[in-house]
Amino acid sequence: MKLGRRQFLSSTLALAAVSSAPHVLAYSPSQAMPLRRYPDNAWKIEDERFKELYVFNTPLERHWTGGLWLEGPAWNAVGRYAVFSDIPRANQMRWDEATGQVSVLRRHVGHSNGNAFDNQGRLLACEHYPARVLRYEWDGSTTVLASHYQGKPLNAPNDLIVLSSGGIIFTDPGYGAHVDYEGRERELELKPAIYYIDDTLDEPILLTDEIYKPNGIVLTPDGKGFYASDTAPSHFPDQPAAIIRWTLGQDGKSVSDRKEIVTNQKETYDGLACDVEGNIWSSASGGEGVDGVAIFSPEGTLLGRILLPEVCANVCFVGEDRNRLLMTASQSIYTLYTATRGA
Repeated sequence: MKLGRRQFLSSTLALAAVSSAPHVLAYSPSQAMPLRRYPDNAWKIEDERFKELYVFNTPLERHWTGGLWLEGPAWNAVGRYAVFSDIPRANQMRWDEATGQVSVLRRHVGHSNGNAFDNQGRLLACEHYPARVLRYEWDGSTTVLASHYQGKPLNAPNDLIVLSSGGIIFTDPGYGAHVDYEGRERELELKPAIYYIDDTLDEPILLTDEIYKPNGIVLTPDGKGFYASDTAPSHFPDQPAAIIRWTLGQDGKSVSDRKEIVTNQKETYDGLACDVEGNIWSSASGGEGVDGVAIFSPEGTLLGRILLPEVCANVCFVGEDRNRLLMTASQSIYTLYTATRGA
């Protein structure tokens, strides 16, 4: 199409007007993130060894907010997404690493808490009410793996791990039974405990009830044991919060060598992850200067912290290289690149 002189001048002036409008095409300072210096203030070094684990030039990223109480992140390496739970809303959520988008994966999921993917890539979830451990099958159906022990209903399964054998170990502290917010208020009929279950069993095997409030759980890097957090102070004020290690029997159906790795009266630990060196990355709460993630050596020495503006409930390593820590923190999810990899 051939433009006349008048049309050409009109078009030129219109383009000039648009290009001079900063809110349309040009960079707008109001849309920029607040300036932050490296290293990010989220990092807090407590031990010189932590300098081998943190990255100097990476920012703490807040990807989404709007939850009520976020928990249970689990990484799916094939799909490059993480599943996490908004427990009060009874929603399973999905964070897509490639796009950064967060969406609802499932609604009305029984106030599910901890999530994991089994050795076949199927999603496992701990539900508070009805109290059960559930598996989502490839055809869209569900299988209830555990709901009762010795004829009594489970308290409110919280978190779980998958063994190389396919067996599952889960914690059952009962938080979803204490108030009508994250489940259904009711009297606990069982002691808080840690259980084993697999497809060959009609009911779980009790591994240990020598723990006040078993909460987060993670395998040791060699798979021969596991750590579990004890959030005892929530209901037993005289007892310290703890991170405890057990050795697994060869078949995964028994435990021994109970050892308290970390105890603390001033802060509480919940969700856990391990890196390839065996360090423990635990969510931590206790007020400003504590809320976020505490990182411990395998022997229990505090190495460092990741400080967040919200209480952190759980963590997991995500990404192609498993070197990015995803944190579910109260109402928001955050990530931070690290100098190590998840085990």
